[in-house]
Amino acid sequence: MTFLLVFLLNVFRAVTSHYEGDKVFRIEIDSAKQLTDISQFIIHTQNTLDYWSTELHPGGHVDVRIPRNSLYTLADPLLNGTRISIKIEDVGTFLKQSLPTERRRDRQKRAGNKVSGDQDEAHTKRYKYTTYNSGAAIQRELYRLANQFDNITKLISVGTTFHNRPIIVMEISGTNRTGQVPLVWIDAGLHAREWITVASCMTLIRTLLEGYGSNARITEMLNNVKFAIQPLANPDGYAYSWNTERLWRKNRSPTNIAWCRGVDLNRNFDINFGGTGASDMSCSEVYAGPNAFSESESQAIARYLASVRHKLMGYFSLHSYGQMWLTPLSYTRKRVSDRGAHMQVAQHATQSIKESSGVGYTYGPATALMYVTSGDSSDWVYTKLNCSHTYGIELGDNGRYGFILPPSYILPTGRDALTGILAAVDVIRENGFVIESRQERRKRKRKFY
Repeated sequence: MTFLLVFLLNVFRAVTSHYEGDKVFRIEIDSAKQLTDISQFIIHTQNTLDYWSTELHPGGHVDVRIPRNSLYTLADPLLNGTRISIKIEDVGTFLKQSLPTERRRDRQKRAGNKVSGDQDEAHTKRYKYTTYNSGAAIQRELYRLANQFDNITKLISVGTTFHNRPIIVMEISGTNRTGQVPLVWIDAGLHAREWITVASCMTLIRTLLEGYGSNARITEMLNNVKFAIQPLANPDGYAYSWNTERLWRKNRSPTNIAWCRGVDLNRNFDINFGGTGASDMSCSEVYAGPNAFSESESQAIARYLASVRHKLMGYFSLHSYGQMWLTPLSYTRKRVSDRGAHMQVAQHATQSIKESSGVGYTYGPATALMYVTSGDSSDWVYTKLNCSHTYGIELGDNGRYGFILPPSYILPTGRDALTGILAAVDVIRENGFVIESRQERRKRKRKFY
Protein backbone atom coordinates (compact mmCIF):
# COMPACT_ATOMS: atom_id res chain seq x y z
CA MET A 1 0.00 0.00 0.00
CA THR A 2 2.83 2.40 0.93
CA PHE A 3 4.66 1.54 -2.30
CA LEU A 4 1.53 2.23 -4.36
CA LEU A 5 1.03 5.59 -2.63
CA VAL A 6 4.65 6.59 -3.29
CA PHE A 7 4.27 5.56 -6.93
CA LEU A 8 1.10 7.60 -7.43
CA LEU A 9 2.55 10.66 -5.70
CA ASN A 10 5.68 10.58 -7.86
CA VAL A 11 3.68 10.18 -11.06
CA PHE A 12 1.53 13.11 -9.99
CA ARG A 13 4.62 15.18 -9.20
CA ALA A 14 6.22 14.34 -12.56
CA VAL A 15 3.11 15.51 -14.42
CA THR A 16 2.52 18.64 -12.32
CA SER A 17 6.05 19.72 -11.44
CA HIS A 18 5.03 23.34 -10.84
CA TYR A 19 3.60 22.52 -7.39
CA GLU A 20 0.31 24.41 -7.83
CA GLY A 21 -1.80 24.08 -4.71
CA ASP A 22 1.00 22.59 -2.58
CA LYS A 23 1.42 24.25 0.80
CA VAL A 24 4.30 24.53 3.26
CA PHE A 25 3.20 24.08 6.86
CA ARG A 26 5.11 24.71 10.07
CA ILE A 27 4.40 22.24 12.88
CA GLU A 28 5.53 23.57 16.27
CA ILE A 29 7.01 21.26 18.93
CA ASP A 30 5.94 22.55 22.34
CA SER A 31 6.58 19.55 24.60
CA ALA A 32 8.42 16.25 24.93
CA LYS A 33 5.16 14.42 24.19
CA GLN A 34 4.69 16.36 20.96
CA LEU A 35 8.31 15.66 20.05
CA THR A 36 7.64 11.92 20.34
CA ASP A 37 4.40 12.10 18.36
CA ILE A 38 5.79 14.33 15.60
CA SER A 39 8.89 12.13 15.28
CA GLN A 40 6.60 9.15 14.74
CA PHE A 41 4.58 11.14 12.19
CA ILE A 42 7.78 11.87 10.25
CA ILE A 43 8.80 8.21 10.27
CA HIS A 44 5.38 7.26 8.86
CA THR A 45 5.44 9.92 6.14
CA GLN A 46 9.12 10.45 5.21
CA ASN A 47 8.63 8.55 1.96
CA THR A 48 5.54 10.50 0.89
CA LEU A 49 5.93 14.07 2.18
CA ASP A 50 8.68 16.61 1.49
CA TYR A 51 10.32 17.77 4.71
CA TRP A 52 12.05 21.12 4.35
CA SER A 53 13.28 21.69 7.88
CA THR A 54 13.22 19.40 10.91
CA GLU A 55 14.40 20.90 14.19
CA LEU A 56 13.41 18.01 16.40
CA HIS A 57 13.52 19.27 19.97
CA PRO A 58 11.04 20.96 22.33
CA GLY A 59 10.86 24.56 21.13
CA GLY A 60 11.75 23.48 17.60
CA HIS A 61 9.56 22.97 14.56
CA VAL A 62 9.06 21.04 11.37
CA ASP A 63 8.47 22.64 7.96
CA VAL A 64 6.85 20.29 5.47
CA ARG A 65 5.54 20.71 1.93
CA ILE A 66 2.30 18.83 1.47
CA PRO A 67 0.86 18.29 -2.04
CA ARG A 68 -2.69 19.53 -2.50
CA ASN A 69 -4.00 15.97 -2.75
CA SER A 70 -2.38 14.95 0.55
CA LEU A 71 -3.60 17.69 2.89
CA TYR A 72 -5.60 15.07 4.76
CA THR A 73 -2.36 13.86 6.39
CA LEU A 74 -2.55 16.78 8.82
CA ALA A 75 -5.57 15.07 10.39
CA ASP A 76 -3.30 12.31 11.72
CA PRO A 77 -4.01 11.71 15.44
CA LEU A 78 -0.27 12.09 16.12
CA LEU A 79 -0.68 15.80 15.37
CA ASN A 80 -3.63 16.35 17.72
CA GLY A 81 -3.10 19.47 19.81
CA THR A 82 -0.10 20.74 17.87
CA ARG A 83 0.17 24.29 16.59
CA ILE A 84 0.23 24.29 12.79
CA SER A 85 0.56 27.35 10.57
CA ILE A 86 0.94 27.96 6.86
CA LYS A 87 4.34 29.32 5.76
CA ILE A 88 3.67 29.27 2.01
CA GLU A 89 0.06 29.26 0.84
CA ASP A 90 0.69 28.08 -2.73
CA VAL A 91 4.14 26.79 -3.60
CA GLY A 92 3.48 26.85 -7.35
CA THR A 93 2.47 30.51 -7.36
CA PHE A 94 5.32 31.40 -5.03
CA LEU A 95 7.84 29.69 -7.31
CA LYS A 96 6.57 31.47 -10.42
CA GLN A 97 6.94 34.83 -8.68
CA SER A 98 10.42 34.11 -7.37
CA LEU A 99 12.26 32.39 -10.23
CA PRO A 100 15.13 34.46 -11.68
CA THR A 101 14.57 35.90 -15.14
CA GLU A 102 17.36 33.80 -16.66
CA ARG A 103 15.79 30.61 -15.41
CA ARG A 104 12.37 31.53 -16.83
CA ARG A 105 13.97 32.30 -20.21
CA ASP A 106 15.86 29.00 -20.13
CA ARG A 107 12.66 27.05 -19.52
CA GLN A 108 10.83 28.83 -22.35
CA LYS A 109 13.76 28.23 -24.68
CA ARG A 110 13.99 24.57 -23.71
CA ALA A 111 10.28 24.05 -24.30
CA GLY A 112 10.69 25.41 -27.83
CA ASN A 113 13.79 23.35 -28.55
CA LYS A 114 12.43 20.22 -26.84
CA VAL A 115 15.57 19.87 -24.72
CA SER A 116 15.55 17.31 -21.89
CA GLY A 117 15.56 18.58 -18.32
CA ASP A 118 18.82 16.70 -17.75
CA GLN A 119 20.64 18.49 -20.59
CA ASP A 120 22.32 21.90 -20.70
CA GLU A 121 21.72 24.51 -23.35
CA ALA A 122 24.67 24.98 -25.71
CA HIS A 123 24.97 28.70 -24.91
CA THR A 124 24.80 30.31 -21.49
CA LYS A 125 24.84 33.88 -20.25
CA ARG A 126 27.73 35.29 -18.25
CA TYR A 127 27.61 34.58 -14.54
CA LYS A 128 25.92 37.22 -12.37
CA TYR A 129 26.67 37.33 -8.66
CA THR A 130 23.43 39.10 -7.79
CA THR A 131 21.15 36.32 -9.02
CA TYR A 132 20.99 32.54 -9.38
CA ASN A 133 22.73 30.99 -12.37
CA SER A 134 22.58 27.76 -14.36
CA GLY A 135 25.08 24.99 -13.73
CA ALA A 136 26.70 25.65 -17.11
CA ALA A 137 27.18 29.33 -16.22
CA ILE A 138 28.72 28.33 -12.87
CA GLN A 139 31.21 26.05 -14.60
CA ARG A 140 32.17 28.76 -17.09
CA GLU A 141 32.67 31.25 -14.26
CA LEU A 142 34.97 28.88 -12.42
CA TYR A 143 37.14 28.56 -15.51
CA ARG A 144 37.12 32.33 -15.97
CA LEU A 145 38.19 32.91 -12.37
CA ALA A 146 40.90 30.25 -12.63
CA ASN A 147 42.26 31.99 -15.70
CA GLN A 148 42.11 35.45 -14.13
CA PHE A 149 43.72 34.35 -10.86
CA ASP A 150 45.97 31.63 -12.26
CA ASN A 151 48.77 32.39 -9.78
CA ILE A 152 46.71 31.30 -6.77
CA THR A 153 44.15 28.84 -8.18
CA LYS A 154 44.04 25.37 -9.62
CA LEU A 155 40.93 23.72 -11.07
CA ILE A 156 40.66 19.96 -10.66
CA SER A 157 38.06 17.65 -12.14
CA VAL A 158 37.65 14.97 -9.49
CA GLY A 159 35.08 12.89 -11.36
CA THR A 160 32.09 12.92 -13.69
CA THR A 161 28.38 12.53 -13.02
CA PHE A 162 25.92 10.08 -14.56
CA HIS A 163 25.20 12.68 -17.25
CA ASN A 164 28.93 13.24 -17.82
CA ARG A 165 29.19 16.64 -16.16
CA PRO A 166 32.56 17.35 -14.55
CA ILE A 167 32.74 17.45 -10.77
CA ILE A 168 35.01 20.42 -10.17
CA VAL A 169 37.10 21.48 -7.17
CA MET A 170 38.93 24.81 -7.05
CA GLU A 171 42.09 24.90 -4.95
CA ILE A 172 43.12 28.35 -3.70
CA SER A 173 46.42 29.08 -1.98
CA GLY A 174 48.75 32.06 -1.71
CA THR A 175 52.04 32.51 -3.47
CA ASN A 176 54.11 33.17 -0.32
CA ARG A 177 53.53 29.86 1.44
CA THR A 178 56.52 27.77 2.50
CA GLY A 179 56.31 23.99 2.43
CA GLN A 180 53.10 22.09 3.04
CA VAL A 181 50.16 23.96 4.51
CA PRO A 182 46.98 22.58 6.06
CA LEU A 183 43.88 22.27 3.88
CA VAL A 184 40.30 23.40 4.46
CA TRP A 185 37.46 21.91 2.41
CA ILE A 186 34.17 23.66 1.58
CA ASP A 187 31.37 22.11 -0.45
CA ALA A 188 27.93 23.31 -1.48
CA GLY A 189 24.91 22.03 -3.36
CA LEU A 190 24.89 18.38 -2.28
CA HIS A 191 21.12 18.85 -2.29
CA ALA A 192 20.10 20.26 -5.65
CA ARG A 193 17.32 22.60 -4.53
CA GLU A 194 19.51 24.44 -2.03
CA TRP A 195 20.48 27.09 -4.57
CA ILE A 196 21.55 29.61 -1.94
CA THR A 197 24.44 27.35 -0.93
CA VAL A 198 25.85 27.27 -4.46
CA ALA A 199 25.45 31.00 -5.06
CA SER A 200 26.91 31.83 -1.63
CA CYS A 201 29.87 29.55 -2.27
CA MET A 202 30.59 31.30 -5.56
CA THR A 203 30.49 34.64 -3.73
CA LEU A 204 32.86 33.22 -1.14
CA ILE A 205 35.29 32.09 -3.85
CA ARG A 206 35.33 35.47 -5.57
CA THR A 207 35.86 37.27 -2.25
CA LEU A 208 38.89 35.11 -1.44
CA LEU A 209 40.40 35.59 -4.88
CA GLU A 210 39.87 39.35 -5.04
CA GLY A 211 40.97 39.75 -1.43
CA TYR A 212 44.36 38.14 -1.90
CA GLY A 213 46.93 40.93 -1.96
CA SER A 214 44.38 43.61 -1.01
CA ASN A 215 42.85 42.31 2.20
CA ALA A 216 45.40 41.62 4.93
CA ARG A 217 43.39 38.93 6.67
CA ILE A 218 42.60 36.97 3.52
CA THR A 219 46.19 37.32 2.28
CA GLU A 220 47.61 35.98 5.54
CA MET A 221 45.10 33.15 5.56
CA LEU A 222 45.80 32.01 1.99
CA ASN A 223 49.55 32.13 2.59
CA ASN A 224 49.13 29.66 5.44
CA VAL A 225 46.07 27.60 4.53
CA LYS A 226 44.98 26.01 1.25
CA PHE A 227 41.26 26.03 0.46
CA ALA A 228 39.68 23.31 -1.66
CA ILE A 229 36.20 24.45 -2.64
CA GLN A 230 33.49 22.51 -4.46
CA PRO A 231 30.69 24.98 -5.19
CA LEU A 232 28.50 22.52 -7.11
CA ALA A 233 28.67 19.06 -5.55
CA ASN A 234 25.59 17.76 -7.39
CA PRO A 235 25.76 19.09 -10.96
CA ASP A 236 23.10 16.77 -12.44
CA GLY A 237 20.59 17.41 -9.68
CA TYR A 238 21.16 21.15 -9.84
CA ALA A 239 20.67 21.17 -13.63
CA TYR A 240 17.39 19.29 -13.27
CA SER A 241 16.29 21.66 -10.52
CA TRP A 242 17.16 24.61 -12.77
CA ASN A 243 15.59 23.21 -15.93
CA THR A 244 12.57 21.24 -14.80
CA GLU A 245 11.72 20.66 -11.15
CA ARG A 246 12.79 23.49 -8.87
CA LEU A 247 12.50 21.51 -5.62
CA TRP A 248 14.45 18.47 -6.82
CA ARG A 249 16.78 17.28 -4.02
CA LYS A 250 18.73 14.20 -5.14
CA ASN A 251 21.15 13.49 -7.98
CA ARG A 252 19.83 11.99 -11.24
CA SER A 253 21.09 8.42 -11.19
CA PRO A 254 18.71 5.70 -12.36
CA THR A 255 17.33 3.45 -9.64
CA ASN A 256 15.60 0.09 -9.55
CA ILE A 257 12.32 1.89 -10.29
CA ALA A 258 12.27 3.62 -13.67
CA TRP A 259 10.12 6.58 -12.63
CA CYS A 260 11.99 7.25 -9.36
CA ARG A 261 15.42 8.68 -10.09
CA GLY A 262 18.14 9.92 -7.85
CA VAL A 263 20.02 9.26 -4.62
CA ASP A 264 20.30 11.62 -1.66
CA LEU A 265 24.06 12.22 -1.75
CA ASN A 266 24.16 13.18 1.92
CA ARG A 267 22.90 9.72 2.83
CA ASN A 268 25.34 7.88 0.53
CA PHE A 269 28.57 8.04 2.57
CA ASP A 270 29.91 4.96 4.32
CA ILE A 271 29.00 5.85 7.89
CA ASN A 272 26.07 4.00 9.47
CA PHE A 273 24.82 3.60 5.91
CA GLY A 274 21.09 2.94 5.63
CA GLY A 275 20.44 3.71 9.29
CA THR A 276 18.05 6.15 10.92
CA GLY A 277 17.12 9.14 8.78
CA ALA A 278 17.77 7.38 5.47
CA SER A 279 15.48 5.25 3.32
CA ASP A 280 15.92 2.15 1.19
CA MET A 281 12.96 3.19 -0.99
CA SER A 282 14.21 4.69 -4.24
CA CYS A 283 11.22 7.03 -4.52
CA SER A 284 12.02 8.62 -1.16
CA GLU A 285 13.64 12.06 -0.93
CA VAL A 286 16.18 10.52 1.48
CA TYR A 287 16.96 7.39 -0.55
CA ALA A 288 20.47 6.34 0.48
CA GLY A 289 21.27 4.40 -2.69
CA PRO A 290 21.84 0.66 -3.24
CA ASN A 291 25.09 0.77 -1.27
CA ALA A 292 27.51 3.23 0.29
CA PHE A 293 29.44 5.28 -2.27
CA SER A 294 27.29 4.00 -5.11
CA GLU A 295 27.30 7.53 -6.58
CA SER A 296 30.06 9.19 -8.56
CA GLU A 297 29.53 12.47 -6.68
CA SER A 298 30.12 10.99 -3.23
CA GLN A 299 33.00 8.90 -4.57
CA ALA A 300 34.64 12.05 -5.96
CA ILE A 301 34.49 13.85 -2.62
CA ALA A 302 35.77 10.81 -0.74
CA ARG A 303 38.59 10.15 -3.19
CA TYR A 304 39.87 13.72 -3.05
CA LEU A 305 39.60 14.05 0.73
CA ALA A 306 41.23 10.67 1.34
CA SER A 307 44.20 11.84 -0.75
CA VAL A 308 44.71 14.92 1.45
CA ARG A 309 43.63 13.50 4.79
CA HIS A 310 47.10 13.97 6.30
CA LYS A 311 46.68 17.74 6.04
CA LEU A 312 42.90 18.11 6.25
CA MET A 313 42.33 20.70 8.99
CA GLY A 314 38.64 21.40 8.52
CA TYR A 315 35.57 20.33 6.56
CA PHE A 316 32.63 22.69 6.00
CA SER A 317 29.50 21.61 4.14
CA LEU A 318 27.00 24.33 3.18
CA HIS A 319 23.30 23.48 3.31
CA SER A 320 20.00 25.30 3.76
CA TYR A 321 18.05 26.32 5.65
CA GLY A 322 17.65 27.32 9.32
CA GLN A 323 20.74 29.41 10.19
CA MET A 324 22.50 26.74 12.23
CA TRP A 325 26.11 25.71 12.73
CA LEU A 326 26.04 21.94 13.26
CA THR A 327 28.78 20.02 15.08
CA PRO A 328 29.45 16.23 15.03
CA LEU A 329 27.83 13.79 14.95
CA SER A 330 24.62 13.24 12.96
CA TYR A 331 24.12 9.48 13.13
CA THR A 332 24.30 9.10 16.92
CA ARG A 333 23.41 11.18 19.96
CA LYS A 334 26.51 9.87 21.73
CA ARG A 335 28.73 12.70 22.93
CA VAL A 336 32.05 12.91 21.07
CA SER A 337 35.22 13.41 23.09
CA ASP A 338 36.17 16.68 21.37
CA ARG A 339 32.77 18.37 21.65
CA GLY A 340 34.31 21.16 23.75
CA ALA A 341 36.60 22.13 20.86
CA HIS A 342 33.67 22.00 18.42
CA MET A 343 31.55 24.26 20.58
CA GLN A 344 34.41 26.75 20.94
CA VAL A 345 34.80 26.92 17.15
CA ALA A 346 31.05 27.14 16.53
CA GLN A 347 30.56 29.82 19.18
CA HIS A 348 33.31 31.98 17.74
CA ALA A 349 32.08 31.51 14.16
CA THR A 350 28.45 32.36 14.92
CA GLN A 351 29.43 35.30 17.12
CA SER A 352 31.58 36.67 14.28
CA ILE A 353 28.62 36.46 11.91
CA LYS A 354 26.38 38.21 14.44
CA GLU A 355 28.88 41.02 14.97
CA SER A 356 29.46 41.42 11.24
CA SER A 357 25.91 41.39 9.87
CA GLY A 358 23.52 41.07 12.79
CA VAL A 359 22.31 37.67 11.53
CA GLY A 360 21.89 35.12 14.28
CA TYR A 361 22.98 31.48 13.93
CA THR A 362 22.36 28.82 16.56
CA TYR A 363 25.01 26.17 17.11
CA GLY A 364 25.38 22.73 18.63
CA PRO A 365 25.40 19.01 17.85
CA ALA A 366 23.41 18.14 14.73
CA THR A 367 21.27 15.62 16.60
CA ALA A 368 20.34 18.21 19.23
CA LEU A 369 19.36 20.95 16.80
CA MET A 370 17.91 18.84 14.00
CA TYR A 371 17.59 15.06 13.81
CA VAL A 372 19.46 11.77 13.60
CA THR A 373 20.54 10.83 10.10
CA SER A 374 22.91 8.35 8.48
CA GLY A 375 25.39 8.34 5.61
CA ASP A 376 26.26 12.00 6.17
CA SER A 377 29.39 13.43 4.54
CA SER A 378 30.55 15.34 7.63
CA ASP A 379 30.22 12.23 9.80
CA TRP A 380 32.25 10.19 7.32
CA VAL A 381 35.07 12.75 7.25
CA TYR A 382 35.07 13.01 11.05
CA THR A 383 35.01 9.26 11.68
CA LYS A 384 36.87 7.70 8.76
CA LEU A 385 39.42 10.41 7.97
CA ASN A 386 39.97 11.38 11.60
CA CYS A 387 39.32 15.08 10.91
CA SER A 388 38.08 16.57 14.16
CA HIS A 389 36.63 19.78 12.75
CA THR A 390 33.73 18.89 10.47
CA TYR A 391 30.73 21.20 10.37
CA GLY A 392 27.44 21.41 8.55
CA ILE A 393 26.34 25.00 8.06
CA GLU A 394 22.64 25.56 7.45
CA LEU A 395 22.46 28.93 5.73
CA GLY A 396 19.47 31.31 5.69
CA ASP A 397 16.73 31.87 6.13
CA ASN A 398 14.65 30.79 9.12
CA GLY A 399 11.70 29.63 7.06
CA ARG A 400 9.99 32.66 5.57
CA TYR A 401 11.19 31.64 2.11
CA GLY A 402 12.83 28.28 2.84
CA PHE A 403 14.54 26.91 -0.25
CA ILE A 404 13.07 29.68 -2.40
CA LEU A 405 15.29 32.43 -1.03
CA PRO A 406 15.16 35.63 -3.16
CA PRO A 407 18.36 36.59 -5.02
CA SER A 408 18.75 39.65 -2.77
CA TYR A 409 19.96 37.24 -0.05
CA ILE A 410 22.86 35.87 -2.09
CA LEU A 411 25.60 38.42 -1.40
CA PRO A 412 24.90 38.89 2.33
CA THR A 413 24.56 35.13 2.86
CA GLY A 414 27.85 34.53 1.05
CA ARG A 415 29.55 37.14 3.22
CA ASP A 416 28.17 35.51 6.36
CA ALA A 417 29.38 32.08 5.26
CA LEU A 418 32.89 33.36 4.64
CA THR A 419 32.94 35.34 7.89
CA GLY A 420 31.98 32.27 9.88
CA ILE A 421 34.39 29.92 8.14
CA LEU A 422 37.37 32.29 8.45
CA ALA A 423 36.57 32.78 12.14
CA ALA A 424 36.35 29.00 12.61
CA VAL A 425 39.67 28.44 10.86
CA ASP A 426 41.28 31.09 13.07
CA VAL A 427 40.31 29.14 16.20
CA ILE A 428 41.40 25.79 14.74
CA ARG A 429 44.79 27.25 13.86
CA GLU A 430 45.18 28.85 17.29
CA ASN A 431 44.48 25.52 18.95
CA GLY A 432 47.19 23.92 16.85
CA PHE A 433 47.10 21.60 13.86
CA VAL A 434 49.94 19.29 12.84
CA ILE A 435 50.23 17.87 9.33
CA GLU A 436 50.74 14.12 9.44
CA SER A 437 54.23 13.01 8.44
CA ARG A 438 54.97 10.68 5.53
CA GLN A 439 55.93 7.91 7.94
CA GLU A 440 52.62 8.24 9.78
CA ARG A 441 50.78 8.16 6.47
CA ARG A 442 52.51 4.90 5.48
CA LYS A 443 51.18 3.30 8.67
CA ARG A 444 47.63 4.29 7.75
CA LYS A 445 47.56 3.03 4.16
CA ARG A 446 44.05 1.80 3.40
CA LYS A 447 41.13 2.48 1.11
CA PHE A 448 38.50 4.82 2.52
CA TYR A 449 35.70 4.41 -0.02
